[in-house]
Amino acid sequence: MAPIGEAYFPPLDRCFSGEHQLLSWKTSYIALPQLGGEADNGSLKRHLTDPQTVHLLARSFTPYSAPTPQTKSSFETKTSAIHVAPSTQARYDIKQIQDDTLWLSKKTNIDEVSALRLAVLEWQTRSAAQLLQGAPGDEVALLSGIGSGSQFQASVFDPGSSLLAKSSLLAKEAPATFDSTGTRRRRLLDIYLSERRYLLKTCEYIIFKVLCVKEDGSSNNSATGNPPTSPSWLQGVGTTILSSWNPEGSSESSRKHPVIDTVNALRYRLEALERGSGWLRDEDVQEDVEIAWGRNQILEIIHIMQIILTVIGSSSKLVPSEVLLSWLRLMRECAFFENFQLPLPNFQDTYSLPLQSLASLISLAILKIPLALDLITHSSSATASSDKNLPYPLNVLAVEEINDILIQVAPLRTPSPTVLAWGIILQTVRMIAQSNRESRELRQSGRAADKYGAVDSSDTDGPERGSIRGLYSLRRRSSTGSDTSQSSTLLEEINDKISISAVDGDPIAYLAKNAVDGGKVFDIVTAIAVEYCTPFGFEHRGKPGQKMRGILIDLIRASLSFVEYQPALMMATLAVLTGSERYWDTLDRHADSSGTDPAASFFEDGVLKRSLWLTSLSRFPYETTPFLLLSQALAFENNGKDPSKPAIWSMLDDVDTFACRFTSEFQAYGTTRTQEEADYIELKASFMFTIGPDPSNSQLDRYGPGRPMRALAKSSQSSKFHEVLPGTIGELLNSSKPFVVSWHQDYSALTYMGKVLQCASADPDLCINTSTAQFSSEIVAEIISLTTFMLSSAAKGASPGQQNSITAVESAQSMLGNMSDGLDRNQDIISVIFNIFENELYKHRKPSEDAEPVDVLVQCIQFSFALLPLMPDRVWPFLGRSGLLGIGKDESQLSAVIASQEMILGHYDFLLGCIRLFDALIEDVVLNVIPRKAPTKAVARFTGSNALGAGVSQNTMEQVLASLTRTMVEIFESTMNWRFVVQEDRMEINFRLCLIFTKILNYCYIVNDSLDLSQKLVGALAPAAEYIIDVFLSPSDNDVTVLPLLHIFGEGIATPSTTLPTRGLQNWSSQVRSALNLTTMLIQVNGLLQRPPSQVEKQMFNAASVLAKVYAAHESYKLPVVDLFDAIIRSAGSTGQQPPSLLGHLGQETASHFLEVLSMLDQPLNDDMLSSAIWRLLSAVVSKRQQWFAIFILTGSTPRESFKDNKQDSNTPKSRRSEPILNIALDKLSNIERLDPQTALSMLEFVALAADFWPWVLTTMEQHPQFIKAISEFAARLGSMTATSREKSYKTSADYNSTQMTSYVADIMAMYTHHTQQMNNQKFAKNLVQHLFYLIKNAIVAPSYNTSLHANLRQNFALKFPSCSLTDFKRTTIKKSYLGDSYFYDLNLMNKMLAYEPAWTGRKGQGFAEEVKRANFNLSVVESQVNLFHSWKSLLVELSGPLISELKFQKIMAVAVTDSLKANAENNLPEAIFERLSQSRADLAFTLLERLTEQKSVEEEVKNIMPVAWNTLRTLNPNLGSALDSEDADYYRMLLKILYLSLQAHTSPTSSTSPIDLNASIANPSIQPWSTGPTSTIQITLEILTSIVAHGFRSLTIILHDSSTPVQPSDFALITAILRSSLQIPGVSRNTAHLISAFSDSQSARCASTLLSWSDQLATTGDPIYGELSILFLLEMSTVPALAESLAVEGVLSHILSTNLIRMLQTRSFGPFDQPARMYSIWARGILHLLLNLLHAVGPPLAAEIAAALNNFPYQLARASNAFGTNPTAFTNDPNAGYIMLSMASEAHTLALITTILQTIREAGPSAAVVSSEVEEIKWDRAQVKEDVDGWLQRRGSLRERIVAGNEKEEAWSRQKPVKTDSGSANKLEEKVVEEMTGVAGLLGVSGGEA
Repeated sequence: MAPIGEAYFPPLDRCFSGEHQLLSWKTSYIALPQLGGEADNGSLKRHLTDPQTVHLLARSFTPYSAPTPQTKSSFETKTSAIHVAPSTQARYDIKQIQDDTLWLSKKTNIDEVSALRLAVLEWQTRSAAQLLQGAPGDEVALLSGIGSGSQFQASVFDPGSSLLAKSSLLAKEAPATFDSTGTRRRRLLDIYLSERRYLLKTCEYIIFKVLCVKEDGSSNNSATGNPPTSPSWLQGVGTTILSSWNPEGSSESSRKHPVIDTVNALRYRLEALERGSGWLRDEDVQEDVEIAWGRNQILEIIHIMQIILTVIGSSSKLVPSEVLLSWLRLMRECAFFENFQLPLPNFQDTYSLPLQSLASLISLAILKIPLALDLITHSSSATASSDKNLPYPLNVLAVEEINDILIQVAPLRTPSPTVLAWGIILQTVRMIAQSNRESRELRQSGRAADKYGAVDSSDTDGPERGSIRGLYSLRRRSSTGSDTSQSSTLLEEINDKISISAVDGDPIAYLAKNAVDGGKVFDIVTAIAVEYCTPFGFEHRGKPGQKMRGILIDLIRASLSFVEYQPALMMATLAVLTGSERYWDTLDRHADSSGTDPAASFFEDGVLKRSLWLTSLSRFPYETTPFLLLSQALAFENNGKDPSKPAIWSMLDDVDTFACRFTSEFQAYGTTRTQEEADYIELKASFMFTIGPDPSNSQLDRYGPGRPMRALAKSSQSSKFHEVLPGTIGELLNSSKPFVVSWHQDYSALTYMGKVLQCASADPDLCINTSTAQFSSEIVAEIISLTTFMLSSAAKGASPGQQNSITAVESAQSMLGNMSDGLDRNQDIISVIFNIFENELYKHRKPSEDAEPVDVLVQCIQFSFALLPLMPDRVWPFLGRSGLLGIGKDESQLSAVIASQEMILGHYDFLLGCIRLFDALIEDVVLNVIPRKAPTKAVARFTGSNALGAGVSQNTMEQVLASLTRTMVEIFESTMNWRFVVQEDRMEINFRLCLIFTKILNYCYIVNDSLDLSQKLVGALAPAAEYIIDVFLSPSDNDVTVLPLLHIFGEGIATPSTTLPTRGLQNWSSQVRSALNLTTMLIQVNGLLQRPPSQVEKQMFNAASVLAKVYAAHESYKLPVVDLFDAIIRSAGSTGQQPPSLLGHLGQETASHFLEVLSMLDQPLNDDMLSSAIWRLLSAVVSKRQQWFAIFILTGSTPRESFKDNKQDSNTPKSRRSEPILNIALDKLSNIERLDPQTALSMLEFVALAADFWPWVLTTMEQHPQFIKAISEFAARLGSMTATSREKSYKTSADYNSTQMTSYVADIMAMYTHHTQQMNNQKFAKNLVQHLFYLIKNAIVAPSYNTSLHANLRQNFALKFPSCSLTDFKRTTIKKSYLGDSYFYDLNLMNKMLAYEPAWTGRKGQGFAEEVKRANFNLSVVESQVNLFHSWKSLLVELSGPLISELKFQKIMAVAVTDSLKANAENNLPEAIFERLSQSRADLAFTLLERLTEQKSVEEEVKNIMPVAWNTLRTLNPNLGSALDSEDADYYRMLLKILYLSLQAHTSPTSSTSPIDLNASIANPSIQPWSTGPTSTIQITLEILTSIVAHGFRSLTIILHDSSTPVQPSDFALITAILRSSLQIPGVSRNTAHLISAFSDSQSARCASTLLSWSDQLATTGDPIYGELSILFLLEMSTVPALAESLAVEGVLSHILSTNLIRMLQTRSFGPFDQPARMYSIWARGILHLLLNLLHAVGPPLAAEIAAALNNFPYQLARASNAFGTNPTAFTNDPNAGYIMLSMASEAHTLALITTILQTIREAGPSAAVVSSEVEEIKWDRAQVKEDVDGWLQRRGSLRERIVAGNEKEEAWSRQKPVKTDSGSANKLEEKVVEEMTGVAGLLGVSGGEA
């Protein structure tokens, strides 16, 4: 036994942990064609190249060795506790697996290690088996509401239905016994048999692949002279297998041929079938196991025979004699399987055909007739030899035994091809042997000429056998002479041996007679070609079938020298050439096959061409059908010449023979060339041959024989005759009258066929009334079919390129023109065929009891299909007016024909043709939409004048497609109830209709966001798409459109598992996949259109368990099922309603098994596309409100199980064997570098969404030992590798994949940081900073958007394709667009639509296609960079919480703010996405800068933000007014806020405009509160004050006056705040000249006072907000003395006092508790402080005005005088009286300052340059206030109780501790109030008391 490889069978702990899924041979075989066997699929490659795997493939006939002590020891070692520990949670039972292994080893006599692998494979696939077990009874209950009582339920979901019957043993298991020992071991036997069978099939597949590649390579290399290409890994595996069968280094004689081993393997299995398995002796094994074993033995026999055929058929040498003898001996024993009795009768019906066909094919392949005949011919002089190694034709003993064997089996039918082949070989030997003997006897006599004649006479007249004996005797008697002493040749000896036979008479004649007469050899050849080669040889793109038919064509070719031309021979030839493929199968095969067709070398083979083609041609049109069929078979061959001009076309256009039968009356001929062997005659007068039946001969008689044809040509009936001119010589084909003559006349057969069709079109019933050998409905159909084949052959060369299309169209036009040459005027062959079509349609209008064939209709539909790509302008209008669709008529004849004919017959060729035509029409709309829309001048290069398909009305296309769609939808809904003779037809109908409906929706909705379909490029598809949507997506409860889909899904569950694949099984799986894709597309369209949930969506939830079973039924179903689940979950989760529960519809048991299977992800094949789709589905589950299923996915337990677990012991075993999917994701992402990038992205998205929607997932991450560390380090490593990535050009997918992966990592890190903060864990955030280098450097930088690329592409594209734009190809959101070459623009659709234009591909691939690919690539990079920024933004904001105090992180935050602003300043990109990105960057900058400001960071990086912020704002728009009036207003406001915050780092901490500071300044004028700041900072600040503050305030005021819409109060507040902050920057206020100039030029004071005057009118709900804003703006201006003086000079005070709003303050009292509260704020915060600043700035000259102004507010002064009264109720009934607010204390403080200053000035009098009497006494009771304040300060406890907060800020202060701990205050608010009151007391001369 070979050593076990890791890939084939890794250690058990990896198998049980889920790390490694064993790859079964069934999966391997499915994966080879499905996933591309020659592609570099890592998992499949590792498996198939593993030494143990190669060893098994090489020994596939006996793969498993018998148990030995060594294998038992290996088994015990592999299952020992040191290698696999017993599971504590019942995930696996190692003891059970050991017992099952030993039982299986003993039962099947295989080694223990192999049995162990099978047992582990059973354990790993147990969930899938449970999912599929039994009949879907649960589904019947789930779908009980669908079509209750319908035939669908009765036939599909019935537990006893044959539809769901599986060949597997599992179909009979009941759920209750699934885990029982007997059932489990039955599954083991089933897997054992399956592995043996699929191992052989995989070996056969690989061997054929390798040998086929070698043959193709050798033929190509011989033609081109190039060296052979290096083999792929799969070829290497096959080569190794073949080498092990035929090892190098051994001599040819000692080397054992591999076929001998295969023959022995066959004999062993045949004997085993007679013995039985021996398993029935075990009580655990039942009879059905024996049946399965018998079936498996037969299938193994078939696969071994297929391997023999592949090996022998690919060999270019004759096999040794012993190989042929071993094979024929076996065939004699089993009688070529003709009388071989199989175990069961149904086995006989199923497997007899492949067994007998393979027996005949292998026998012919081993004989190798061409090589044998060639060897015999070249061995004519070889002498006799006893060498046993000679090829069998030269081995006397072998020939003798072979002859005896074949004589014994000659009476049987199955070996008749072999018997005929052997007879041909023997006859060739006889002919050469006789020739040799005659030559020798002539030399002996010396009279060569006379002797030759004598020998020839004896050979002809006497019996052949007797002649041989006579010759032998003569040779023996003449041995005394010199010539006679020569020994006989080897062939003579062989001839002598075979002449002595057990049969009476000539053995060769006996063989030939039995083969041809008794065996009906040509019928057998036909049956093999039609019933086996074509259906069972479709793998490898049909190459096996072609090669098998190639073996049969060799037989036919060899027989042509001995068999006369006859119908059976011709039918066999046609069957071998075509395999009786339908037109569609031939078309598909030639479209995607590069293999060698048996017909490919027909015309190059002189024998075939002379004996078949020329013979059938010489009998045309007398024998029309055989010639037409042969022409069809050869129509696709062009001998390497012009691909658009088939070879058959040229031959038919120039024919030199015309065969016909004379009429009994015609006598105008005579004999000629009598000396020749054939009989020839010559015409004496013209012979008029009637094309088609001629009801009356009057017209012909009118002209009479010999009359000129000119008169007839003028008649409208001229096309009904063919004239044979006088003097024409013809050869008689029969010897009795009426004579059939083959005339030697040159004419065009194409023209003749055109005339035949015109005759058929002239009379609808013509073909029915009269049917002859030259004219019948069958002939008409075959002529149309031949025309179709030639058109399709021409179109095959019409690749998307412009020149090829033109050539193909011209070729087709030329060919059709030749067929139209003989037609009446104003007719062509296209109109003739269309007329025939219409006639046939209405002929079948009325239903009849006996349905008639619709062959002519079928051929006409195929003709329309073939004509469409070449001349769509002829097909579309015809369909628009044809009765087929009945547009504008009463009834569609399509439905009528199907109902009255095909449904009765049970065959649907016409319907399938219409479906194919429907599909082609859709493709034509898409392919030619751009040329049709292009201006005439732009498409003048096409053909003569117009583009291909130009001139077709869009209205016509819409009507045709809409009508076909309505009909096809009705057909799709009803096919379940139709009768089908061949179920393959039903499956193909379903498959193609689902594909078409999906295609229509895809074309309409995959690109262009416009929902108006008529405005899209494919507007012609709009009615069809809308009808599909209205029918399938109806919200009604009608299930008529859902039932067919569910029916197909039910069939998907029952997909047969067989190693004998046929095209029917391919259609089975294709219809399931197409139905899944259609359902997915319907649901996606429903979501895109935002329609309410449809019935399809509702029933998909009901059928969730069915879909889960479909997922497990076949490998190819997995991806579409996952996509469908993803679509229904996302669609249901996007509505406002609570979505249905997927877990509830699945059921707990099904959901558990489904999740087990789903958790295998893409194992064992490592299909990255499937893996990504599964993770995307899981992302949808956790994020789209599927709460219960999400919990199941994330925890591995259903909510019910979790509830039970809480009540049960913690040691209770879990039901699931695999880890929760969340843990699987975390484990895999811990090694993220090893993952495929697309898979890693999908997994990261899943984890990020899970953490976002389920916060407790973060705890799971925290508990995982490696995940957080791994992804953090991944981001760090990525940073070190790509830190300078922005400076390089992007060329690979890693450029966007790595960035996108980092984005997801940052998202996860942001959420995890938030989680750690809640856990009070600051360590993680600190450690994370060191991994952020890449993000810091790259995340915020402007995306790498290639502006020139996109601009040039748009411009050039518009010039080249003026009828469309790039927007027409922009992908919609209907499907997730993956980053890459087709991310933004649908490149596949563009390739299809624009391929007609050479500039699309361009020279050397540098056309528009490459530019679009680059644009998609660039946008992929940009998308990943944008996502990275958003993720970095979230992470940065989260980190700024715990790390804000870290100086290092403050710098990082400052750099992020700077980078954000710089990126915005540099952004000049036009795309809308970048506008949102700029806004998002600004949001980030604001958030971070706000936190830095709160932290009062003074780092240099923070100070450097201000110039960047100003530059960004200025770059966008320096004019605040126009900016706020634009679409970027919100973004501009955010930049203003950022600018305001950036100023804070430059303001002086000691600068303040509070009254206390002013008082201190007055008291000590030498103190300067500011120092000088940096010149650049001051300059920038002055620019801000000028542009933003001064001019901006003016602009805002003007805009507000004109229209209040774009301006908000916050804008004025922000301007005021910027003014305040700017003035606080050291050194700014000293630039008085600049400030005065700026504010004067913009008339800021006037604007503010004007705004104040309007404020009462602008007040909303009585709130004079603009009044407060204007006052505060003036207040901030007044803080600068120079500006204050300017305000005084401008008379701003008088302006203020004259406004309506201020007058209200003068006429009544407004306190802090009065409404509107803003009136008090205007007084206390605005007017008082403004008066104080003016007084402080101007001084005594303004004192009188200030005093007078203040006294204008008597009510306010009176209220302020009593504000601190200790007995407030004595003065007012206000319930708020007695409470003290901070604003009241501040008001008193300000009044105290003003009155004190005025009192000082009044007292100074003349010394202050004022008249004391002019300065009025302020009517504010200073004494009362002194007393009240003093009283409160002495009763601090009472004061504390009366203090209330006036706003949110003060409310917060009331909860904060005081700044000074020794102040005696209880909170910060009280502390501030006391400070203000203390200041009042100090100014008024009142000292504070005790607290």
